[in-house]
Amino acid sequence: MTLLVRWLTASELEWANSRYAEVDFLPSPASDLVAVAELNGTAAGLGRVTHIAPGIGELGGMYVFPEHRGVGASKSLIQFLISQSNLATLYCLPFEHLDGLYQAAGFKPCDPGPSVPGKVMEKHAWCNARYPDPVLLMCRAALPPVS
Repeated sequence: MTLLVRWLTASELEWANSRYAEVDFLPSPASDLVAVAELNGTAAGLGRVTHIAPGIGELGGMYVFPEHRGVGASKSLIQFLISQSNLATLYCLPFEHLDGLYQAAGFKPCDPGPSVPGKVMEKHAWCNARYPDPVLLMCRAALPPVS
């Protein structure tokens, strides 16, 4: 089994957005950093980072296709996006049952308030109004570079 995570190409964005539409996720604009996990050369899942403000992004759009769950694609996507986004702070809005997955990747619950960008708070409210499962607000500060 070979699991590879790579950046999505511009020509694949329409396909990715059709997969997001299947699960009622917002589409990715071309400005998002979108990654695809491939299992033995077959697309297994998607994830993205949306730029929010200088040094700040939101990790989201995490979707592992049902036939590929349980092989570590979500962990690989999360680690790839964290390491490749080069942002000091990442927020994420996972469904409540995925709390442990994101905490294992260094995300912590954060309190809504003035320190959280308005775009993140708006999307958090939208998600909780749209989806039947509760959506958490979590954040992760980048680790200092290793010397």
